[in-house]
Amino acid sequence: MKENLSVISPEGRPLGTTTNISRHLDTLDGKTIGEVYNNHFKGELMFQTYRRLFREKYKNIKIIPYDEFPIVYVGGDPETQKRIAKEIAAIAKEKGVDAIITGNGG
Repeated sequence: MKENLSVISPEGRPLGTTTNISRHLDTLDGKTIGEVYNNHFKGELMFQTYRRLFREKYKNIKIIPYDEFPIVYVGGDPETQKRIAKEIAAIAKEKGVDAIITGNGG
């Protein structure tokens, strides 16, 4: 007996279905990067590593650490997620953030 299985792509949704995507940055040199943490898998250690690596490669980079943004807890209700996303966007705008590193492990 032959069984049919459905597979969900790990690549996510096709780009055609996504809207309002920011343009790709050509470089991170001279940019301000915000960190947004989801409180999973030792993110505090991972973000330290990211900061070190970014600073080694880009001498004029500014990092706004994750503890200056609300933590995005995975799960939760959609209204809370939307509220937190708006708070993060407002803080990022206020601090002049050009790009955000978001999430961490799972």
